[in-house]
Amino acid sequence: MEIILGSASSARADILRRAGLPFRQRPADIDEEALAATIALPREQAQALATAKAHAVADLLLTEHQITRPTYIIAADSVFEFEGKPYGKPLQPDVARARWQAQRGKTGTLHSGHCVIAIKDHQKREVAEETVSANVSFATVSDAVIEDYIATGEPLYVAGGFTLEGHGATMIDRVEGDPNAVLGLSLRAIRELLESMGVTLTKLWQVAK
Repeated sequence: MEIILGSASSARADILRRAGLPFRQRPADIDEEALAATIALPREQAQALATAKAHAVADLLLTEHQITRPTYIIAADSVFEFEGKPYGKPLQPDVARARWQAQRGKTGTLHSGHCVIAIKDHQKREVAEETVSANVSFATVSDAVIEDYIATGEPLYVAGGFTLEGHGATMIDRVEGDPNAVLGLSLRAIRELLESMGVTLTKLWQVAK
């Protein structure tokens, strides 16, 4: 069997590597902005994006005739909810600045949607989904700290404008929920989704040795 991570995210790849799972990456190509615009609820946005990415990668691999054995495609996407509104990647420094000035000293929720698609006999046979949410409380940081953080470039390309594994960790008070989900991929969710398809992570660990 083979596992494919339907994402170009280095953070998600690192999570799978630390878990001892063998995989290869194949980024998904979807119009995230257009899809998100059709869905109001942040939690539903996250799941819809993850599912769309998984199907996009599955369809691409099937079209290219690259599937030669049972294959499990894992895709995920995250949307940050703050005061009832969804927030993706800031992309621009001024956007990141405004968001951090609003969220410092407060709490938001990071929703990470997960989708696993099983391909067997050159067909999509099973689809399993789960959204995992965690509350993130931010420290009350100064404008100077926010400026220094923006200067690193780190917050521009991550949902909510923060990370737990980099400079942003110095600005987080606490996390309530699955920290891996905040990083972008819940290993607990992936384990359970694969198990629902008859795949156990212990066997994958043995393959990875």
